[in-house]
Amino acid sequence: MDVVIGYDINEYYAQISYAGPGEEPQTLEFPAFKEEGNIETALCKRRGVNQWYCGKEAVKKGVAGEGTLVEHLWKLFADKETVTIEKQEYAVAQLCNLFLGRTLTWALGRLEEIYEEPVHIRALMFTSELYADAMREQADALTEGLLVPKERISFQKHEDSLYAFLVQQPERLRGYETGVLDLTGETLVSYRVEMNHKTRPVVTTVDKQYVSELVKKKHYPSIMEHDRCLAELDLRLKAYVEEFTKGRIVTGMYLIGDGFQGDWYKESLKILCRNRKVYAGNNLFGKGACYSAMEKIWSSEVSEKFLFLGKDMLRYNVGISVSNRGEEEYCPLLDAGTNWYDAKAEITFLMEDAKEIDLLITPISGGGAYTETLHLEPLPERKFRSYRMTLTAQMQSQDRMFVCVSDEGFGDLYEKIPLGMTYDVVLGGNK
Repeated sequence: MDVVIGYDINEYYAQISYAGPGEEPQTLEFPAFKEEGNIETALCKRRGVNQWYCGKEAVKKGVAGEGTLVEHLWKLFADKETVTIEKQEYAVAQLCNLFLGRTLTWALGRLEEIYEEPVHIRALMFTSELYADAMREQADALTEGLLVPKERISFQKHEDSLYAFLVQQPERLRGYETGVLDLTGETLVSYRVEMNHKTRPVVTTVDKQYVSELVKKKHYPSIMEHDRCLAELDLRLKAYVEEFTKGRIVTGMYLIGDGFQGDWYKESLKILCRNRKVYAGNNLFGKGACYSAMEKIWSSEVSEKFLFLGKDMLRYNVGISVSNRGEEEYCPLLDAGTNWYDAKAEITFLMEDAKEIDLLITPISGGGAYTETLHLEPLPERKFRSYRMTLTAQMQSQDRMFVCVSDEGFGDLYEKIPLGMTYDVVLGGNK
């Protein structure tokens, strides 16, 4: 059975969602380990031996004094390189790798119970709000030895997962604007999702804001203080929602995170529910990551109908013009709307001469296409169309592209020249 996995990570817990071909993403629970949908991001090393506990069991063992408890693993990962446990230093990335390996092993076993057959994980998408960049930078250390090969593993931010989730919802739920309020941590994070249905494809943007004045603590010193603070927070949240929706067509609101458990926000709910649907839950990002993984393996019409312009999205189409059976046609290399850190391509082609290559660059924000010419270093003379070249392009940032052009030789006639010509291309720099 082929499946894909979306893996959401935050400071407090991890969630694993899965789907097979044509299925809706579901969030895994692990009855055998007494874990529901949220797996606490904690490890505990048993005192004196190299035995590790994970999740709720780790917290239980640590609180009972049976070992050294390490909580909030991904916050540690962002803040520190090492931690000391029983006078021995451990790399935090190594501990995170242990956590990922343990929980993915749980997931595979649980999936084989569900499907009652062997399971093959085709793609794994990690998603996180604060730690996605750090995870991508240390991907090798985090993914070493996992049961999913590295080439099937990707990373994205919560904005990308939110987009992936919303565009897969029924059309009646895809309005011009959708709001998402996230109280997973103590500080509210809001997302405003705008879909411009007047464009083709539908251009979608996500604006994220940390609302520093809206803080719901995990613990309060007393019941009286708890009730007083939440009553004040309800009024501040009500005012924020009024401002968030003022003069706008916000057709849906999603409330996610443990902070929205209970009925403390009664006044806010009156505004939230005014002429719109309100949804509550805490597995939106994991399911969105799962949808993204599905698009990588079983692409749907969504990729053609919608275009996400996130902060990390490539905003240029890059290609070259080639001759195919006497007809000139455009050959795409990099597509706008993909994450710049995932944007890479390789193409091998024959050239009539070996003097220059024209890249065709089209900004999707308008302004017109233009040509970026790569002037090649002199190569030995060859017969007509005897230059077989490979061009590799990979984005280094949102607007900077690394290009390498190399000679591949031509069968027994011409040996490959061990020469790579490299170029640093700034997109938009020629306009």
